[in-house]
Amino acid sequence: MTTTPLLTAALAALATVIAAPAAVRAEPAPLVISDVPIRADRVLILAAHARGPKVIAVGERGTVLVSTNDGADWKSLRSQKTTRTLTSVVALDEKVWIGAGHGGAMLRSGDGGRTARMIETDAGSDSFLGLTVLGPTTLLAYGAFGLMLRSEDAGLTWKRQAVLDEEFDRHINRVIVGKDMLLLVGESGTLARSTDGGLSWRRLPSPYEGSFFGAAFTPEGAILVFGMRGNIYRSADRGSSWTRIELATRRPVFGATTLRDGRIAITGGQGLLAISADDGRSFRVQHAIAGSIAGAFERSDGELVLYGEHGVYALRPGT
Repeated sequence: MTTTPLLTAALAALATVIAAPAAVRAEPAPLVISDVPIRADRVLILAAHARGPKVIAVGERGTVLVSTNDGADWKSLRSQKTTRTLTSVVALDEKVWIGAGHGGAMLRSGDGGRTARMIETDAGSDSFLGLTVLGPTTLLAYGAFGLMLRSEDAGLTWKRQAVLDEEFDRHINRVIVGKDMLLLVGESGTLARSTDGGLSWRRLPSPYEGSFFGAAFTPEGAILVFGMRGNIYRSADRGSSWTRIELATRRPVFGATTLRDGRIAITGGQGLLAISADDGRSFRVQHAIAGSIAGAFERSDGELVLYGEHGVYALRPGT
């Protein structure tokens, strides 16, 4: 398919929310995800979750791609009940996975992705931008205008919770889990830390006033935060202070993944792929492809699977 300017803009700014009327919700009966002939390299993919050899990726217009061989081959699916773009997906175990996205859309599967049902929440038409698993049955869903929901029953029901204060209305782009803390990043330089499993949050000093699109804990326990215009910052003291990491590009940074050999790969706009071999203190910039890359995961054979504007494809990063 031809990538439209709208889809390119959606990938170039993952925090942007497309205003749309709320979808008409059906009764919460199981929904079969129908097979459709979607090529894995011809669809915008915004998130993927790998659990062993099984990988689920989601993207534009409710697209779901499923691989059972470590991302080597993909089966294309699309929900019968939503055409909302899905921005995030997580798995709790081999059978339970949850996807969420624009317009408050949330899908839950209890059979490994063969069927799914729409989950009702009070998000209204506000978009979900991320999902984070906190425990075997505990998750956070978050996104536009300070939206944060919490589930304690594996995603069956959700309760809204405040972030920082009742007036907080910044888009929340990512929540990541560390050894003894959670880190939240979002628009307008928002950084916050939780030490009680996300029940309460404390604002952290921010080195940047623009949007942060993501974050990662490094193998040594440092924190990386990244976002617009090639901005990357590193903290070695749990977010109390930050050092800017020089990156030889002004392209936005969308995602980060730690490889099994300890290197860190970041991905971003206009084909950005950069590798760090020193725990995120420096990065060597590569150019993977012409299109933007939302994120990546490592296959068991060491190949890096990239996903984004041109779907999903494997690429072995340089050493």
